[in-house]
Amino acid sequence: MIRGVRAGVLTAALIPAALFGAGGLAGLPAAPQAAPATPRTHVLVVTGLGGAPEYSEQFRTEAESLLDALDQRLGVRETVAWLAEDEALSPRVAGRATLEAVEREVLAMANRAGPSDMALILLLGHGSGRGEESRFSLPGPDLSGEALSMWLHAFPTQTVAVVNAASASGGFVPAVAGERRIVVTATRSPRERERTHFGGFFVDAFALDEADVDKDERVSLLEAFRYATGEVRRRYERDNEMLTEHALLDDDGDGEGSLEPSPDGPDGTLANRFFLALAPAALAGATADDPAVAALLARKREVEDGIAALRARRDEMEEEEYDAQLETLLVELAGINRAIREGGSDPCA
Repeated sequence: MIRGVRAGVLTAALIPAALFGAGGLAGLPAAPQAAPATPRTHVLVVTGLGGAPEYSEQFRTEAESLLDALDQRLGVRETVAWLAEDEALSPRVAGRATLEAVEREVLAMANRAGPSDMALILLLGHGSGRGEESRFSLPGPDLSGEALSMWLHAFPTQTVAVVNAASASGGFVPAVAGERRIVVTATRSPRERERTHFGGFFVDAFALDEADVDKDERVSLLEAFRYATGEVRRRYERDNEMLTEHALLDDDGDGEGSLEPSPDGPDGTLANRFFLALAPAALAGATADDPAVAALLARKREVEDGIAALRARRDEMEEEEYDAQLETLLVELAGINRAIREGGSDPCA
């Protein structure tokens, strides 16, 4: 419960104008001229060389678990593709995971993406490291972070998340980092070459309910990262083994990942606003094709951007002022989520 403010009472006066500028969030228009284009999430899953039947089966299971969650829990279907080491692995496989096929699919995904869309590229498999360079193992030539980074220039305005869950993956952070990019690796350097468990727990974050810490009925990439790293630690402790994988997240573009990212940054702010589903799949009756719901979703993104901007200014503000503005925005966000659940009714009504 947020102290001192009723979540159901939302007026234009609640929004700090300095965060949004004129006309920012003064209220929903009574009759919008056109529904805002609702951003979509595009997902590419790549399962690389298994090297042994047990690993091939592990990567297949993890991929299908995520695809099931995307389809059944998150409502993401048409914009999902899976490349695997063997096309016969599953009827859901779109093609063999060669370097050429990965490049082709990444560029095709960029071609389909709208200006405000988001994309997730998840790499499940083994990796290798030489010096500071990491490579993801594929049939034929392997995938380097440098090659992937070059292909990602095809996303000039979209937010792209790259999750390399392989061993020796840490070199992808400096290679792939950039503006509007979130880079997650299962290890902190190319020298951590033991098998990793991060990928399975990362997938579980979207397939289960435990990762939704703030209980907003959806899981952010930051929540998935924190859930996976916590489960990895618990697994090693349970088995009385030394921790041999230390996951990193970078989303401020400086190429230096954080072991413990936070919504307050420097790493974690963008990941905290990256969702595979823009609205909870459980929201009964809410459809992004409805102009009122689409307007609410657009407003929701503005408020989330405002929260991120406020958190970035935290060190420049007095504590009481910061707390008051954050409380205001969180109340607004709660009201919007409630309105979406009600199918698009105005939260100010």
